Amino acid sequence: MPGSGKSSWGKKLANALQYSFVDLDQLIEQQEQLSIEEIFTEKGEEYFRDLEHKYLLKTIVMNHVVISCGGGTPCYHNNMNFINDNGISFYLNGTIGLLVDRILSSKRQRPMFLGLEKAEIEKKMEELLSMRTSFFDQAHYSFNIPQETMQSFVNKAISVVLFA
Repeated sequence: MPGSGKSSWGKKLANALQYSFVDLDQLIEQQEQLSIEEIFTEKGEEYFRDLEHKYLLKTIVMNHVVISCGGGTPCYHNNMNFINDNGISFYLNGTIGLLVDRILSSKRQRPMFLGLEKAEIEKKMEELLSMRTSFFDQAHYSFNIPQETMQSFVNKAISVVLFA
């Protein structure tokens, strides 16, 4: 979900493992030379989801890498099966309140929340979670945040990765 900390926690895990880190959204922006916001605005969400799938498939050749996917990535084009078949998946499960607070305090613009007030963001997040839960439930491992600290997650994830 947006605001769960996928990029921050993923970077921390990659660093601890001495792996590379790839943020799928940043990869798309670099390759397409457009921001995610521009892609959404100019070409639409469906086009973005197709790009997301295309670049996710390209990660198959990468070794010793932690990949941070966008919150919707697992929900399109059979991506969750691809992720699970080719790696170890982690879901950072945060409460709606926590995620909304993080979105509101973030410096990063999130296309699907532009121009929305807090109550509207909460409603949108509830709808997204409702639509996405069946995909997130397929993750190999789930961590409840903020109950799970970043360091605790990293320690547990390292054990999973090293002994998989």
